[in-house]
Amino acid sequence: MSILIVEDNPVNARLLSLMLQAHGYQTLMAGNGKEALEMVESTPGIQLIITDYMMPEMDGLEFVSQVRALPAFNQAPIVIASAHADLETIKRVQGLNCDGFLVKPIDKKELIKRVEHLLRSQPITLLGTHKIMDRLGIGVMEYNELVQTFVAQLTATIPIVALEQEDSEAPISDSLSRLLKELAESAAMLGADKFVLLYGKYKGGILPARSHCAALLKAIQELETTLLSYLDSQPKLAVRD
Repeated sequence: MSILIVEDNPVNARLLSLMLQAHGYQTLMAGNGKEALEMVESTPGIQLIITDYMMPEMDGLEFVSQVRALPAFNQAPIVIASAHADLETIKRVQGLNCDGFLVKPIDKKELIKRVEHLLRSQPITLLGTHKIMDRLGIGVMEYNELVQTFVAQLTATIPIVALEQEDSEAPISDSLSRLLKELAESAAMLGADKFVLLYGKYKGGILPARSHCAALLKAIQELETTLLSYLDSQPKLAVRD
C-alpha cells in the first residue's frame, strides 16, 4: 500500500516523501501527470494520490481528470497541491471531485492530518492478523492455512475476471458471479473489507456488469499481493500449488 506523489520539482517531491515516510507511509514518485498515469494503471496498491497543480507533459488537472475516468480509480482519494490558492484555481480543483487542496509550501502537520483523515475513511484491504485470529478463535497455523486457501481462490479468479472485462453494461457470466460470491464470503471471513464493500456496491441485488470488472480485478490483485506478502513473511511457509 502506498501514496503516489506527482511533482515535477524533485526537491519538493523528496520533501513530501520524507514527511510521509516519517509517519510510516510508503511512497512512490512521478515527475509529471503522464508518468503518473502510467504508474496508476500498472501499479497495484496505490491508496492515495497527491499531485502538483502545474507540471510539464500533463498538468495536475488533466491528470486527475484522466485518473477519474479509470473505473478502478474513480473513487480514489486525490489531493492537489499548489502555490496558487486563488478562488479560480480552487473552483477548478473542486470541479474535478478532488478530496483536498494543500497550499505550498506544504505544512507537515496539515499534510499528515489530511492523509490520515482520507485513509481512515477508506475501507482497509485486510484486517490485522491477530484481530482475525481472535474473531475466529484460531491460531497462527490455522490462519495461515485459511490465507493459503484464499490466495488459491483469488489466483484462480483473476484470469476469468480479466477475460470478461470490457466497456459494457452486459452482466458478467453466471460462473464468474459464483466465483465472486465465494470470494466475497471468504473476504468477509478474513476481514478484507475493501473487496467486500466493492463487491456489494456492484452487485446491487443483480449480477455486476462487465464494465465493473476493471475495478474488481484491481481489488482482487491488490488483495492477492497483500496476502502473498504476508505468507512470504512467515517462516518455512510455502504457498500451495
